[in-house]
Amino acid sequence: MSRKRQTLLQQERKEPEHTAVAELDDHYLPPRQTVHPTEKEKWVFIFYRSLLWIFVLLVAGLLIWGWTLFNS
Repeated sequence: MSRKRQTLLQQERKEPEHTAVAELDDHYLPPRQTVHPTEKEKWVFIFYRSLLWIFVLLVAGLLIWGWTLFNS
């Protein structure tokens, strides 16, 4: 193979790579998770916080109810 033909083949091989990279850059989209983060962690925090408050209110209500029954 001649030297000139080898350089032409190398250039042909390199051109599609550069055009493919350019096409990817033109149509690049970030991952969906970065654009629309999940709210799962937020809802789990709210759920457990509400369970805690319901438990506290239940204990307080039962204590008040017990004191009113015990004192009367």
